[in-house]
Amino acid sequence: MEEGKQILKVVGVTLAVYFVMKYLLPYVIPFLLAYVLVHLLNPVTEAIRKKLPWKKEIIVSVLLVALLALCTLLFYYLYCLLMGQIRRIALNFDYYYDCCCSIIDGCCRFAEQSFGIRVDAVRDFVYSSISHATDQIRVYIVPGVVNYSVKYLKKLMDVGLFLLMLFVAVILLMKDYDEMREKLQKYSLYQHFQHITQRMWKQGGMYLKAQGLIILVVTAMCTAGLWLLGNQYFLLLGIIIGLTDALPFIGTGTLLIPMAVYLIFRGSYGLAAGHVVLFLATYVTREFLEPRLIGAKLGIYPFAMIVVVYVGLYLYGPAGVLLGPVSLLLIMEVLREMRPEEDRGD
Repeated sequence: MEEGKQILKVVGVTLAVYFVMKYLLPYVIPFLLAYVLVHLLNPVTEAIRKKLPWKKEIIVSVLLVALLALCTLLFYYLYCLLMGQIRRIALNFDYYYDCCCSIIDGCCRFAEQSFGIRVDAVRDFVYSSISHATDQIRVYIVPGVVNYSVKYLKKLMDVGLFLLMLFVAVILLMKDYDEMREKLQKYSLYQHFQHITQRMWKQGGMYLKAQGLIILVVTAMCTAGLWLLGNQYFLLLGIIIGLTDALPFIGTGTLLIPMAVYLIFRGSYGLAAGHVVLFLATYVTREFLEPRLIGAKLGIYPFAMIVVVYVGLYLYGPAGVLLGPVSLLLIMEVLREMRPEEDRGD
């Protein structure tokens, strides 16, 4: 009987978390981010107020404007650079297609000469798959990248409205933040909410922060390394390789090693060695930073994390990469908060 109640409790909490993440979160995300920003910026504003006799909302306004201006300039520079590299790939697509075909032919000839294996069926299958993929790219991707990239800039208006709402929410919340917290502390529901968010921040927040820093460092290393190696798509490939490093059991070697093998086939042994060195440097960097930045992990097995990410992608779409693990962590912490106080292990 007791086991049945526990199962119903887990199912109920899981459904509630899914409903909140799927249907409620999109409407409250600006205000949730505003709360997080105020929580982070409140100590900074208090420190500045000790030196400058300004109101808290004025201080946080200056901080937000400076931060927004810096992020906007950085985003605009990276956006122009990235779109230029994507456009260059689109315009030279036929050349890269011919290079890919020549590599496939070379591998097939190598297999036939070395092992006496006829690979005509494999060659035909690979060519048909590549042809289908290239047709899809020509129809859906290339026209949009080459001719309509300006169209995508209009979507920035939605981002601008979101940032404006976030800006106003942060200022208004900062003004009454201390008073609101003092009043809300009287309610047990807020105390439970505070316990859950504090534990999530301590466990998941610090873990994600550390992982984000590692990904940023690895991405910067890949971008800089590819630039030094003379790769004209250094930013695009650097971002892609850096992001793959964040996936479980998939690292920078997933792309850098095949690139090195391709360069060996071309006879560019120096560049191939450079890609191997870049892979080793990023691998050592992650192995060095991870144990120092990440103390206690989430307590979730890597296999379970892959399952959670996959389910998150299925339930939430691309945002599920982040929302999947967050949902699992929220479910765990809500169930923990529902236990008797002496059994929580705080």
